[in-house]
Amino acid sequence: MLAFLFSQFAHAQCDYTQDLYTFTSVKKIFFGVLPDYRGIMDSLFLDVYLPEGTTETERPLIIWAYGGGFFQGKREDFAPVCEDMARKGMVSATIDYRLGFEGPGFGLNPPFAYDAAEVLRAGYRGATDMKGAIRFLKARHKEYGIDLKRVWLGGASAGAIVALNAAFLNNASEKPQETGEITPVNNRARPDLGPVEGTLNLNGYDDSVQGVFNIFGALLDTSAISPGDQIAVFSYHQTGDPIVPCKVDRPYYPVPLISQNYPLAYGSCAISDRLTHLGLPDEYWDSWIYTGQDHALHDENAVLDYFLTQAQPILCPKIIATEQNLADLVNIYPNPGSPKLNISCRGLFASAELTHASGMIVARTQGRDALHFDTSLLSEGMYYLRIRSGSQSLVATWVKL
Repeated sequence: MLAFLFSQFAHAQCDYTQDLYTFTSVKKIFFGVLPDYRGIMDSLFLDVYLPEGTTETERPLIIWAYGGGFFQGKREDFAPVCEDMARKGMVSATIDYRLGFEGPGFGLNPPFAYDAAEVLRAGYRGATDMKGAIRFLKARHKEYGIDLKRVWLGGASAGAIVALNAAFLNNASEKPQETGEITPVNNRARPDLGPVEGTLNLNGYDDSVQGVFNIFGALLDTSAISPGDQIAVFSYHQTGDPIVPCKVDRPYYPVPLISQNYPLAYGSCAISDRLTHLGLPDEYWDSWIYTGQDHALHDENAVLDYFLTQAQPILCPKIIATEQNLADLVNIYPNPGSPKLNISCRGLFASAELTHASGMIVARTQGRDALHFDTSLLSEGMYYLRIRSGSQSLVATWVKL
């Protein structure tokens, strides 16, 4: 685990939070073909974005899956994010996965679903397609300069569901029965969808990953996260997301006409509860549960920075450095005070979270050397301040006057 870096050279080699490089890309790389929900063969492609100018010969890989409810969207939707990741020194890819599922008929098409099995099968197809993309890219690790031990998945909405299930659906016993051969619908067969590892690119490389960036995604059941899974999970979700619930509910739950034919989804709030229950080490997971009612990011740059800051200790395991007590390096002032809260962190890259005594998170920030909160609109009283840097964290109290 990364502690604190006092070697400027080592720090430059393993800081994925800053734009330091140019990039190049290779587009429309074919990685497989499989039948879609209609039985029509669907060719799958991916785009790879590579940093230029980095001295690292083996870089982290992040594979992204786009959102769109399993019936719309395209891999190019994540091109700006892949470009951003490449500028920070990582290899990044955005992939196709098979789309579509049967609607109930009578002119009702997706997001309306014939039954819950149709949605489950769509997510399963996507997860196994992503596993095929993982193996495809791992087999080309020398060509693209990929560190096989630092492969991550990411996605938004349906894409995050694909990524989470690709990461955690790793035992035959976890295969949903709905993904076997079941009763046809609308005169269309529903054959067995194959093993949990999928059938694409079975080339001797595994589909294991180091972590997942989950943007308002969900699991079919949090029991898929088992005590032996050492997979980092960093999530963002709004509390009142009406499409993918943060807790446990059916997607589109405010619209019963749609949601009644969907399976239960266990969103980021439920995933956080599961990780807490399992006692996964703090550096392996965190969730930004934002108070809001949207199926969206309130600030895309802030969320991506948050992911990379939280993942930094996991992404940089090779650096050996002297660890100092975080409390000795951080100064919080004025305390008590108002209207600004300042945090000096003496050259470290840190994240901070301000929580009301009631438990509600009121603000987050991250940065290097110094952090600042505008507290002018906060009510008077006691707050808790959690600061993280590398593998260490501390909690302090702060009083607003």
